[in-house]
Amino acid sequence: MYLISLIKAFLIVLICLSLVVFANALRDVRVQVPAAVRRGEKAILKCLYDLEGDNLYSVKWYKGRREFYSYTPKETPAMKVFQFSGVKVERSSSNESQLVLDTVNAATTGKYSCEVSADAPSFHTLISAGDLEVVVVPGKEPIITGIKSRYHVGDIIRGNCTSAHSRPAANITWTINGYETNPSYVRQHKPIKDLRDLETVISGIHFVVTPQHFIRGKLKIRCTAHIHDVYWKSTEKSIEEDRQVARPNEVNLINSFSDDYFDLEDEDDNENDDVRDRSAHITHIKGDMSSLNANGSTAAHFATCLRLWPHLTTLPFLWYALQEILQLLRQLFGQQQITNAKIDNGLNRKVNKHSKHNIHYQQQKQQVEQHISRTTAKATAANSQATLSYLLKWLQRKQKHSQANNNKKEN
Repeated sequence: MYLISLIKAFLIVLICLSLVVFANALRDVRVQVPAAVRRGEKAILKCLYDLEGDNLYSVKWYKGRREFYSYTPKETPAMKVFQFSGVKVERSSSNESQLVLDTVNAATTGKYSCEVSADAPSFHTLISAGDLEVVVVPGKEPIITGIKSRYHVGDIIRGNCTSAHSRPAANITWTINGYETNPSYVRQHKPIKDLRDLETVISGIHFVVTPQHFIRGKLKIRCTAHIHDVYWKSTEKSIEEDRQVARPNEVNLINSFSDDYFDLEDEDDNENDDVRDRSAHITHIKGDMSSLNANGSTAAHFATCLRLWPHLTTLPFLWYALQEILQLLRQLFGQQQITNAKIDNGLNRKVNKHSKHNIHYQQQKQQVEQHISRTTAKATAANSQATLSYLLKWLQRKQKHSQANNNKKEN
């Protein structure tokens, strides 16, 4: 009985000591690892923790699963650095809470973990990790190509923005007059790698110029290339409005315009699933539009009007559409006159052909009217029914006789 009581007392003391120890245990270990660092620069990694009154035993850093740095205050020397490819520790700036990597390169990229251990009696250990990427930024600002300095309202602007020789490939965005571009205007091509494992990316833009694009006669297109938060460069192209009225054969839209105007040398772009359907936006007109010539057929002019109908929001399209409608009316009016003339000629021929029959018919009509008049005058109320029956029979005989004569003359 005494032994059982002693064991219970020992367990209670042990539990209390454990509660005291763990109440002051290590907690809240976290790391601050930069997501991206430029090649050749320094990277500062921090390991933050709360000992809660406990003593620090050691701090260790790992790249992947391999230890390359440790800090143990009770040892001499407290700092130890182990050789690792791509990892160059700056000793003078590193300590128990901070690690400085000097002159980072591509081999420095990876996952970094900080392990913190408390001293006796808890020996509690926690670990936290973060990823670091070394970035090779482009040597030049992005370049805009294919865009002229002057455009008419209704013209198609199409060009490319190129950001060359970086790792990873830069993200390219477009703005028009400071506003984000409609995604349907943009096509992103797959990055191209060179022998140095650096990537070049090209982004294309295409859209129809509207009056709303020009602000005080100016249109500004900006291309921005950025990589994480370590690289951000822009190039801007300023476009002036060309207000000179273009002749019909000088408008860009009457030229054949193919869907592959964005195709580059890399054929793999044809398999890009990110290419959006451009049919919902007025960006190009398919097919040959040479039928805008005023000497074309009525059908060609009518088809041209139908193709131009969705684009009548701009003055050049309205000008051409009015010309086509006017030409269409001329064609239709001319055809109607020809049709009317043909009908008149046909009627004249038929009238001439049957003129003799008409004369004979008029004579018969007069005879019938005279006969009816005489018969009606002689008829009385008593024999009116017989008189009508006689008239009907007489008319039937005359009609048969007239039809027989007409058939003979036609034969």
